[in-house]
Amino acid sequence: MTQSLAALVREAVLLALLCAAPVLVAALVAGVITGLLGAFTQIQDPAVSLVPRVAAVGIALALFAPSIARQLEAFATRLWPLVAVIGAGAGAG
Repeated sequence: MTQSLAALVREAVLLALLCAAPVLVAALVAGVITGLLGAFTQIQDPAVSLVPRVAAVGIALALFAPSIARQLEAFATRLWPLVAVIGAGAGAG
């Protein structure tokens, strides 16, 4: 039971990383591009770098939300029967 629980936790952490990756990559790319543009144009206003990053994150969420939802749904579908088994095992002891 402990090995299956460890595998489940490992899979949950991996899923969290995979779900966050598109949004984080979009923010990273937008940050690098706005940083380069700010360095080239000597504009140091924080709003100039914040707005493109927020827009990139919003666009990434809009594009990747269906995929993220499917992955989370598949994980939850596999998780709920295990929660019932673990709960039944805890009540018997």
